[in-house]
Amino acid sequence: MTWRDSVRSAGSLRTQRGQAISEFIVIAPVMLFLSFAAVQFVLLYQAKATLDVATLEAARAGAVSHGSMKAMKEGLARGLAPLYARHADGDGVQAALKLAQFDTIQSGLITIVSPTREMTEDFARPRFYPAEGIRYNEIPNDTLMYRNPAAGPRSRVGIQDANLLKIRVHYCYDMYVPLVNKVLYYAVNVIGNVAPNGLFSHEPADAESDPYGAPRRPDTICRTKLADGVETSRWSLALESEALVRMQSSYRADAAHDMSELPGTLDPRAAHR
Repeated sequence: MTWRDSVRSAGSLRTQRGQAISEFIVIAPVMLFLSFAAVQFVLLYQAKATLDVATLEAARAGAVSHGSMKAMKEGLARGLAPLYARHADGDGVQAALKLAQFDTIQSGLITIVSPTREMTEDFARPRFYPAEGIRYNEIPNDTLMYRNPAAGPRSRVGIQDANLLKIRVHYCYDMYVPLVNKVLYYAVNVIGNVAPNGLFSHEPADAESDPYGAPRRPDTICRTKLADGVETSRWSLALESEALVRMQSSYRADAAHDMSELPGTLDPRAAHR
């Protein structure tokens, strides 16, 4: 190899190295974002699986407490507590439960799909409880096999089906993976547009006119003010789950509308800010 060939080969090698560095600079942010996105989707899968179990626990709590909304919210908070656990000790369990209770009150919605109002009108009967001295209007849950199986005129179902408790839970899960959480929140709620010089180069909302970013497909329960999201890095995504269980106690419409709050209405996070 001549001297000229050696110089030409060294120059070609430097050119290839420079090209490789340029390609890495271009592709590295994309790969980093995709890696963060994979982590966030794994966390979302975990949250959905936990919510499914928590919804079933909430339904079971309602089935043994006459369909009490308070009992179902307590059951939902117990089921969601693992999402808030940060320490594997007694204090960590209590802190996780308090956080779950607060978020269940603030951003969790339990809807009773069944029994319906028509089922209550068809089958509910007044029953007096001497020990409490109170009369409740409730759907009977005892001796069902001996009761009239005919369908009700309004609900078009029998008393057996009227004793099925079905609930739907709408829960706001806070995404924490940087950048990905904001991008997913904007995409789901359809906020703003992709700027020509990057994703969301500036906030799309005027804080004085619409602090939520003028979403075109908003989730009214899980929406977040953009300023709060930027400050706390907490962007919520709506998750839903359903559960169906058989009532183990008589269903009371009044208990289903018991909106008594769980203990501790102050945000437990405030003490650590």
